[in-house]
Amino acid sequence: MSLQKEPTFTPAPSGIRLALSLAVLVLLGLNLRPLLTSIGPLTGELRDITGLSFSEVSLLTTIPILMIGAMALFAGRVTTALGYRHGIGLGLLILTAGLIARLFEPTSTSMMTSAIVGGVGISLLHIVIPELTKQQYLKRLGLVTGLWSAALMGGAALGAVATPWAAGLLPERYQAMGSWSLLAALVFIIWYLPINRTPVASIPPRHLLLRAYKAPRAWVLGAYFALVNAGYAGFIAWIAPFYAEFGWSAQASGNLLALFSLVQVIGALILPALSRSHDRRPWLALAVLTQMVGFIGLSWFPNVSPWLWSALCGFGLGGAFPLCIVMALDHIDNPVQAGRLVSFMQGIGFMFASLMPLVTGWFRDFSGNYTFGWQLHILVGVIILAMTWQFNPKGYKGLFNSQE
Repeated sequence: MSLQKEPTFTPAPSGIRLALSLAVLVLLGLNLRPLLTSIGPLTGELRDITGLSFSEVSLLTTIPILMIGAMALFAGRVTTALGYRHGIGLGLLILTAGLIARLFEPTSTSMMTSAIVGGVGISLLHIVIPELTKQQYLKRLGLVTGLWSAALMGGAALGAVATPWAAGLLPERYQAMGSWSLLAALVFIIWYLPINRTPVASIPPRHLLLRAYKAPRAWVLGAYFALVNAGYAGFIAWIAPFYAEFGWSAQASGNLLALFSLVQVIGALILPALSRSHDRRPWLALAVLTQMVGFIGLSWFPNVSPWLWSALCGFGLGGAFPLCIVMALDHIDNPVQAGRLVSFMQGIGFMFASLMPLVTGWFRDFSGNYTFGWQLHILVGVIILAMTWQFNPKGYKGLFNSQE
């Protein structure tokens, strides 16, 4: 069986319909990270209310990322059963429910439950959007994937900077974490407006779908994606509490996380757009080296220029994420099969990356500081660089032609 034959593409929208389609894609991306980044600025207050330890608080970041990974492994069944339109609609609905749970006084149980429910919602969006993007925007794949990734990171910035601001306006400060349910509910309504047209997923019979777990390259991509996203997971979980220990306020540390996320947007837009050939390796190497410099600064010179260190981490991690997705999509022409590969890669990748906040939280509990955690990210960067050079597009042909 050849997975490269008869790729099915939907003609890309144009004019006003293109602008609307991209605007909706941006709105979807904005919803994918406030569940995670709204925790950091209020970590101290949340621990006071719930009695959670640092490593237990890290689970509020670990669990959603773990859910993204676990659900991605069932991508084939999800899109076959739901299609693009209802897959995204259901994801938004479940995410809204998870966020609404945070409007009530937090307990350890309620926070963990909201992390699981919200993580399921986010995971459905992560499954469907890359496949939908390749089917609609094949000739603009790098640019559109970068735009969606930039929106995702912009949502992370909003979650970090607006949550402490909203906390000062609401009757109870913890309600700021649940206020993001309003954005998810709004986008759910917009998604089902008649003017928003979504192509029907052209899914081959199940026995013809890619079985990524049988391909060694799929596992390599999963490991690579895990390492790329480990830095992001560790950073968003602990950068705000890290600088809170230097006396920074919740708003100031949240602003630092917001800067990281905003610079991620720049990296996500610039690096994929510059990688016009299928050889993404030079740009991936640049992204990894940039974030390594940022982690070096956090490890040994945290007070010298925290804004610079955060910006460098943001640019590198922001550029690496969409480049990694586009690189995986480059392996297979058929958008459905390419979507299966990306889902498998994200499944393996997010499941292992989700452990990084827990590991660094454990380091904080037992060593009393975050230094070892930041230094671990430097080591991970070295491993990523060593792996990057094997992704030569000249060797992609035939890697997935006989997965039975």
